[in-house]
Amino acid sequence: MTDVPLPDGDHVSRYCKPSAVDEGGLPLTAAFLPKQGEEYLSVNWLEYFRAQDLTAAADQVRQVFRNKNYRLRPKGRFAVLEVGVAKTAVHEATGKNLRVSHLPVSDDESHSGIIGYNADDLAVAVELKVLVTSSDVHPAII
Repeated sequence: MTDVPLPDGDHVSRYCKPSAVDEGGLPLTAAFLPKQGEEYLSVNWLEYFRAQDLTAAADQVRQVFRNKNYRLRPKGRFAVLEVGVAKTAVHEATGKNLRVSHLPVSDDESHSGIIGYNADDLAVAVELKVLVTSSDVHPAII
């Protein structure tokens, strides 16, 4: 597995399952907590697809999930974060230095990770959640 840092101006998306999305369609803090025992939060690097815009890149991520036979849910969402903004906000609020790295896997070349915190770091997840506005959210199913 490679561990190549993503540029600060690039974007990643996080699939937020329906139980981690509020009534208005915005992700809850839980959407940004790595699973217990995992070393990073799984995300997808949007610029990997060289799409014309972030909406088109989100379409590509949906296709990756379909190809992996991952069942997307109608109330699920993809939340988009800008790499540098996320790293800066978390550092300023918590003192933690996050890394966002390209970590491709065989069935998902865009797979990446937000590294530097774990399932017990609620403050980091809160900071990531706060960054997401309605314009940063894309439906999992169109």
